[in-house]
Amino acid sequence: MRYPWTEHFHLGLVVQAFFPEARGRKGPALEITRKLAADPFFQALEVSGVEGPARQKELAGVLRASGKSLVFSGGGYCRSGGHNLHDLDEDGRERAVQQVKKIIDEASVYGCSVLYVMGFEAPAAEDCGRALEKFARSLADLSAYAREKNPSAPLTLSVENFYLLTDRPFLIGPTLDFARMLRDLRKRDPNLGLTFDTSHVLQLKEDLASTFCRVEDVIAHIHLSNCLLRDRSSPFYGDKHPPYGFPGSEVGIPELAGFFRTLKEQNFFSRTFSTGKPVLSLEVITPAGQTPEETLEEAKGALQKAWENFAKGA
Repeated sequence: MRYPWTEHFHLGLVVQAFFPEARGRKGPALEITRKLAADPFFQALEVSGVEGPARQKELAGVLRASGKSLVFSGGGYCRSGGHNLHDLDEDGRERAVQQVKKIIDEASVYGCSVLYVMGFEAPAAEDCGRALEKFARSLADLSAYAREKNPSAPLTLSVENFYLLTDRPFLIGPTLDFARMLRDLRKRDPNLGLTFDTSHVLQLKEDLASTFCRVEDVIAHIHLSNCLLRDRSSPFYGDKHPPYGFPGSEVGIPELAGFFRTLKEQNFFSRTFSTGKPVLSLEVITPAGQTPEETLEEAKGALQKAWENFAKGA
């Protein structure tokens, strides 16, 4: 079956968001990915890999045979392993770079076109400038490594900026600020980009449409995610990625349809990426009381309705 959005973009999903048992690169991640790779609803997959050469080889066979656009989710790998690319300790930064090089190698085995990482919590205010310099150096090291591995079609190294709802904000936060940094870095390292996460933008108190329009030139791919900001007592408050249209949340069917309109107006669907067409991935964390399969079907339904609403006004 051919889905109408495939003329404009590749729809993906963040596997480990929907399927918590796929986190940690162990357990049934391979079997879950095999099932999703056969689902024609999705033209892209975001995976976080598996441990062990034999399982990685098997996963590579599944992913390459799927014909889908492939994105490697490296944020969780960095966080769980403590691989801080802006570590103020130079030895720590270099260790983090070496660890991320390992997942660049792994992503290349799978056939991924994009790998995204993230920053950690910001240091003390007087050290933030030095931390940004460290992060820029790490990105330069890693993007150069990706180009060396595949000079003709290098992996895009993308960065997902994060939210500021915690007591200790993340170093890579406000979207416009990081986009300016990226533009400067891309003069030498053109295979760098931004992972534009709709939830993170809203948590930063930024307007979704206007922010997108001001940074679309550096975007590598997009996460379609929701957040709840109005009730601090809610278990879904902050970066919990509840289902689209969850009561009191920020992103439902009308907002998704409106975002599609913004992308069309900016000719985003006409641009060429390392993935070919742009990748827009569903990212919902399965809530308590639902199975991953139920959450995924609900997200599919929301996407279809949002696209229908968009198409009516297109």
